[in-house]
Amino acid sequence: MKPEVSLRVGHPNWLRVWVGLLGLWATFSVLGTWFNYQALLVRGRPILWSQAIRMNVVAYGIWAMLLTPVVLFLCAKLPLARKELFKLVPAHVLAITGIVCVDVCIKTLLGGRVFPGAQSHPFVGQFHRYFFSEAEADIQIYLLIAVIGYVVAYYSELRRQERHAAELETNLIGAELQVLKTQLQPHFLFNTLHSVAALVRTNPRAAEKMVCSLGDLLRMTLAAEDMPKVTLRRELEFLQMYLDIQRVRFQDRLVTDIQVADEVLDAAVPYLLLQPLVENAIKYGVDRRPGAGKIEICIRRTDDNLRISVANDNGASDAVPEQARLGIGLENIRGRLRILYDSKGQLSVQELSDGRYQVEVRVPFEVKLAEANAGSASSALRPALEIGDLIDRD
Repeated sequence: MKPEVSLRVGHPNWLRVWVGLLGLWATFSVLGTWFNYQALLVRGRPILWSQAIRMNVVAYGIWAMLLTPVVLFLCAKLPLARKELFKLVPAHVLAITGIVCVDVCIKTLLGGRVFPGAQSHPFVGQFHRYFFSEAEADIQIYLLIAVIGYVVAYYSELRRQERHAAELETNLIGAELQVLKTQLQPHFLFNTLHSVAALVRTNPRAAEKMVCSLGDLLRMTLAAEDMPKVTLRRELEFLQMYLDIQRVRFQDRLVTDIQVADEVLDAAVPYLLLQPLVENAIKYGVDRRPGAGKIEICIRRTDDNLRISVANDNGASDAVPEQARLGIGLENIRGRLRILYDSKGQLSVQELSDGRYQVEVRVPFEVKLAEANAGSASSALRPALEIGDLIDRD
């Protein structure tokens, strides 16, 4: 069931609406003065300009200063909603009757002092004459103001709902992005711990070094977990620490070639972008080869895009389908690219002509201030207590 929109919560600025209608009434008063003067002149019953001005200022002034606020007040208190119709219609019918009576009563009391040609009659008789001559115009004016009031309330509520929807969408995107980031961090941690476990018995000192490096790496990760984007320089620092851990495990088998132009170092990239790309290259390259394997990382700017490509030697004897190569890390990246860049962020996997595999990420080129991230990076690399110290104490 679709939620019913109530105009009560639109909260338009009714004072501003009334001030705007005052300008409308002032325009009507000027036009009415001119038309009344000319009409009576053509009929052979000319009046003074002062009389024409007084007559229209009073007639439109009653509506502008007294009756219009009443109508707007009713529009604010009686929302245009289906469930309120049983209250809405009778209330407005009573309000129309009361407003017509008030308008006619004021004009009857003023009589010939304001309206030229008005004859002197007893109050009841004069009220009766004015009532049937003014009622139709008053009803039309009332309905016009009510329509204006409800239109203003409707668009005020519409804008409120649009702002609310935008806030919900922003919060939803932030929550979805945070979920993806929290999914990626345990995945990265478990894989790294798996590498440590593989060295604990065969090379305890190397395992200890990996644990210390992992501690620094985790501190750097936690320092930036609230940032959806960081500078490429920061990502490269993080990647270098990750590669140091992997070099302890693979030693000379892991060969890397990183090509980055200086002009792109301050470009904004999604947080934890490079590490999953390189981890995927290691998994399907070096880890599956008996000998050395090379990983090439090339980051360059092409027009308004930043292209990040990671190519690795094929380590599998059989071809691995693209979907199987994606895994959690690359699927996570693809999801974050969709959230952060929509269709402008893309991830593709392809087999090169020389048998290597390449994963390429393309995002819009954006410059991010490096100072803030540099401060965060330095604080992240300032350990309160080295894990290595704990190991030595044991």
